[in-house]
Amino acid sequence: MAVLRGWRFVGFVSCIVGAVGLTLYPVVIDPMLNTDKYKSLQEYSKTKRDELQHRNLK
Repeated sequence: MAVLRGWRFVGFVSCIVGAVGLTLYPVVIDPMLNTDKYKSLQEYSKTKRDELQHRNLK
């Protein structure tokens, strides 16, 4: 196994941190920054859920 020292170690750690950041951005950070889009999606899903419940009660 190769030993990572110096700039190679920094590059390896940077790639790991970057991959985790790219993975978490659309799930964690984007909803916090752009709340309007997610509020409208939540309202839409709530109305659809209410319609489905109303149909099932008939």
